[in-house]
Amino acid sequence: MKYNSGEARRPAVFVSSTCYDLKQIRQDIRDFIEDDLGYEAILSEYDSFPIDPDKDTINNCLRVVEQRADIMVLIVGGRYGYITDHGNKSITNLEYLRAKSKGIPIFVFVDRKVIDILPIWKKNKTADFSNVVDSSKIFEFVDLLRNKDSNWVHEFNTGKDIKNCLKKQLAYLVNDSLY
Repeated sequence: MKYNSGEARRPAVFVSSTCYDLKQIRQDIRDFIEDDLGYEAILSEYDSFPIDPDKDTINNCLRVVEQRADIMVLIVGGRYGYITDHGNKSITNLEYLRAKSKGIPIFVFVDRKVIDILPIWKKNKTADFSNVVDSSKIFEFVDLLRNKDSNWVHEFNTGKDIKNCLKKQLAYLVNDSLY
């Protein structure tokens, strides 16, 4: 392995999720990425998020995934988020699709409450699940992640669950890159 110090930089991990409902989890994951791993954490709610003032929110997020993200951590809770004019998808969904098309590693975490209700939703898609999710589009998104795109989906209850899993999975990723 040839090391070129002029090109060396910390891996950049883009954390994609809805912000307000997962605020504490996002903070916990940011602290873990930066303080424990020493990687660069990219989260849109912090002033370190690189904004192009000529672009809107959606296009800034997609640009940052495209230009800066080396790894994506996708966290799906009970909120689908703002539905955009870009294919009637949420910003989080669009960020995922951009990372997928870029071909970077994506680690997917879905709230266990959503996973538990998913089989019931599949049998009765018109039922009211508002006590768990804000939109049935969450179930469609999770179904896409698990079944159509065949992602490995990790369930979580707390931010600690995500951190413990990421610690191991990122270690495997680093080890694989050594050979």
